Amino acid sequence: MKPVEPKLRSKSACRTEEVTFELWRRLAEFPASETEAALRHLMEWIVERIDADQIVWIAAVRVQRGPDAEKDPFLGWRLRVRNPLRTDPEAYQRVLASYYTTEHYGKLTPTYYQRSHEEKKEAHVGMTGRASLAGAGRFRVHRLRDGWIDFAAFRKTLHYRLYYEEPGIIDRMTIGYPVSADAESFFLIDRHRRADGSRRPFTQRDATLAGNAARGVPELHRRLLLSHGLLMGDKPFSPTERQILHHLLTGQTEKEIAVAMGQSRATVHKYVTALFARFGVKSRAALMARWLGDL
Repeated sequence: MKPVEPKLRSKSACRTEEVTFELWRRLAEFPASETEAALRHLMEWIVERIDADQIVWIAAVRVQRGPDAEKDPFLGWRLRVRNPLRTDPEAYQRVLASYYTTEHYGKLTPTYYQRSHEEKKEAHVGMTGRASLAGAGRFRVHRLRDGWIDFAAFRKTLHYRLYYEEPGIIDRMTIGYPVSADAESFFLIDRHRRADGSRRPFTQRDATLAGNAARGVPELHRRLLLSHGLLMGDKPFSPTERQILHHLLTGQTEKEIAVAMGQSRATVHKYVTALFARFGVKSRAALMARWLGDL
């Protein structure tokens, strides 16, 4: 039998791998204190490579399990951080503020989460949100038109009109990355209707490129969740806590942090003590070890 000749990979495929490896190398160079800068670099890279108009990073945490989660509009998950690369249009910000902020960042009581009713499910939860969270625990990349959901039915919903049609989003790619059993990292990548009215859905090549870029940086996903306090509970850090954490990771002393932030040293010490407790450590060295994944 004649041996089968191995398939030669195309030059474009090899080139794609090269630029993706270069992206991962560059992201690995960002210091511990610059996780947000690394995230922005990744987001800008994806937008440029696949000609997208917007990308949003989202951190989600599980707040319910079992029967309560099954009855919950978001299957027991809530979106705790939303970080868009570009500023959302004002009309879209109003839609988000009308539901998203209170429902996802609101009180942490089971009663609060049980308040969602059928109208809210129809308008604000949407088929895509439930499908995204139903896949929790495994890496996934989906496009609106790849058979992931019934797109024809989705287009008839109020959610589609509010969150897609009115903002001019003609296609969205969803990337889900499990960071722990109770925390997920997401990218939502959008293409908008162009000025000439043209509509260009994402291709499978776009999905593969963006998915590979996001999948190859597990440490970045972990640090993003850590930087918001979401691997140690479902309550995000406050802006002040995140700012102090940033200073700690740069090696500044409490006195230097107090000067930089215009706070008293005693106030900074209280925050540092609370941060150590959240991370389950007792020293700055242990905090760094936790951050680097060595603890």
